[in-house]
Amino acid sequence: MKILLIGGSGNIGQRILTEALQKGYSVNSVQRNPGNLSVKNANLTISKGDILNETELPELIKDADVVISSIAPAGGLTPEQFKKANINLINALQNNPTTRIIIVGGAGSTEISPGLKLMDSPIMEKLPPEWHTAINVHAEVLGLFKASSTNWTYFSPAMNIEPGVRTGQYRLGKTNMIFDAAGDSKVSYEDYAVALVDEIANPRHLRQQFSIGY
Repeated sequence: MKILLIGGSGNIGQRILTEALQKGYSVNSVQRNPGNLSVKNANLTISKGDILNETELPELIKDADVVISSIAPAGGLTPEQFKKANINLINALQNNPTTRIIIVGGAGSTEISPGLKLMDSPIMEKLPPEWHTAINVHAEVLGLFKASSTNWTYFSPAMNIEPGVRTGQYRLGKTNMIFDAAGDSKVSYEDYAVALVDEIANPRHLRQQFSIGY
């Protein structure tokens, strides 16, 4: 199984990279700045590439069984660039229907109660205004993949995701946000990565959105 990982030096991406390598997968991590990734592993290739350059994508993805997109509308990408990068991925992958793509998505499009998405709820009023644009563009990208003919999976995190401990324990949902007994929606970067890599080995959410929490 060959994985093409985009965004492997980010908060979530680096955990996905670690988990995939520990599971023995062959990973090609595409970096705009290869020097940002210092990991050494016999199963890791680090390639220079920019998914904002749509002409590079066909060559990058041609040998991949699974593409993991762990980019975000932050950390060097504007929301407009984030959207453009995903459009480029969709355009390239529509010519590769057997290649799977798993998108590290946003939580805003998950439902906090039946029929009510986080992004449409009063919770938005409590969030920093600068988060709103990112939440909305994540949801827009989900819509783009839903309308495409790609073999996509969109993985939404819990409302709160941060560095933590790899427990290997988690619960999954579909379009619903996962809450614990105390009413919190949370997961660590580490366990999110475990669940994403588990989805590669056991595909259960083809052309679907799914969610995670404790």
